[in-house]
Amino acid sequence: MAPKTSTTTHIHRISLIYRIWFLYLEPVFALGGTYLCLYDPQRMLTGTVPVPAIAAASPSGGGPIPITPLMQMLLTNIGSLYVLFSINEGLVLRLSNEKKVWFGIIGSMLVSDIGHLYAVYQIAPERMLEVAGWNSDEWINYGTLWFGAALRAGFLLGFGRN
Repeated sequence: MAPKTSTTTHIHRISLIYRIWFLYLEPVFALGGTYLCLYDPQRMLTGTVPVPAIAAASPSGGGPIPITPLMQMLLTNIGSLYVLFSINEGLVLRLSNEKKVWFGIIGSMLVSDIGHLYAVYQIAPERMLEVAGWNSDEWINYGTLWFGAALRAGFLLGFGRN
């Protein structure tokens, strides 16, 4: 019987920016989002929901959004997904140098980024396009979202890797 030949392709060189973002920064940011979803939901909403939508959802027209049991359940689910993102990037990508694994994880996260961006655009399209008017929370949220999506697209297109 002939020995099995491997057709697995490995990634040998990955740019430092990808390693820093995918393996360290983003997993920590995701765990921070989990913390906010579970223990400071008001801060999570203030930091991620477009300003016009907060004003529309708040009974006082700009104050805190009521955290109903349904809202808390949704935030807990989002926090759980952030843990999954953190594990996929911070652990699974560290354990593998197989190109298919990296492409699968980075590609699926890019799809998720597109969904996040669409959700923000859907609720407040004028705010999403008003970059100069973003507050600090919006710069952190949308800025890291756009930056991460751009890095994922660059990685998938072959920039900075062998």
